[in-house]
Amino acid sequence: MSSGPEVKRSPYYMDPNNLDEELAKVPLFMSKLPDEENETLAALQSLMYDGTPEEIAENFKNQGNECFKEGKLKYKDAINFYTRALDTDCKDNKIREACLANRAAVNLELGNYGRTLQDCAKCLELNPKHVKALYRSARALFALDRIVEAEDCCEHALAIESDNAAVKAVHQKVLARKEQLETRQRQKEEKEREEQEKKLKLEQAFKDRNIRFHITDKEVREKSNIQLDPETNTLSWPVFFLYPEYKESDYIQAFNETNTFMDHLEIMFEQPAPWDVRRDYTPANVEVYFENNQKLNPSIIKVGKKLSLAKVLSLEQYVVTNGVPSFIILPKKGSFKDEFLQKYKKQQQ
Repeated sequence: MSSGPEVKRSPYYMDPNNLDEELAKVPLFMSKLPDEENETLAALQSLMYDGTPEEIAENFKNQGNECFKEGKLKYKDAINFYTRALDTDCKDNKIREACLANRAAVNLELGNYGRTLQDCAKCLELNPKHVKALYRSARALFALDRIVEAEDCCEHALAIESDNAAVKAVHQKVLARKEQLETRQRQKEEKEREEQEKKLKLEQAFKDRNIRFHITDKEVREKSNIQLDPETNTLSWPVFFLYPEYKESDYIQAFNETNTFMDHLEIMFEQPAPWDVRRDYTPANVEVYFENNQKLNPSIIKVGKKLSLAKVLSLEQYVVTNGVPSFIILPKKGSFKDEFLQKYKKQQQ
């Protein structure tokens, strides 16, 4: 039983304990459409479509403008309103131009450059002298690094409004970027020209020295880094010294062709190699060979240690494999040397 008279509440009363739910019932604050019919909402919605197509489109455009002014949180709403304006049967091209240009402005701020360009293109179809559409196209193209097109848009806009400060500012950025790209392209072309010239000189140096190549791995050949000194006109090669007895090797990054094998052996064996347990490998106690693979059965040829690299590489029997000459180093005496050389002799029989 009630303890007192019934309290009459206003039809606009809201329960303070469920304020979010109460506000959600008011059309102005709705975040989604209600499941049941709402007369107030229906009335408001009908007002939005009340009038001629031009009036309806103008109304949506104005609402889009208001949302755009409110900032980034309302940008999607602005796009929605401009789209609804464009979806009407509005025949007024001025309204349609404005909606397309304004929707392009919103998408430009959101970084949707493709959509910006699409709307600007449609706007320019209606009005080729729409400076804002040209300006926004230029900004979007600049962001996409499509500099030639951006410059074209700026020039068209300035031909219409030569004193437009915003277009001038973008134009200066475009020209600066254009100069940067052109400088980079010139540098690239110059580098390519120099590299091509260097390559031709290198090929001529091989030809002059009667050096032959056998390429089985193009990547290794390209990375072999054979250098031609333009001042001395001498070649420096990457060279391998192979020690088959111990399955070891040394890599000489730049063996100048004027150097002898002894020059490098003296450096290699200035101190005993850690793998040379018997101390057999000394400059005076080793011999240099190379493998000749030009015939069906390979042979091995001894090289004088006092010969220069250039002399050996120019021999008819020597072929450089993949741009990296390699030589076999054996001790003067010992069972391994005898057995190693015997294998080649058997192949010749």
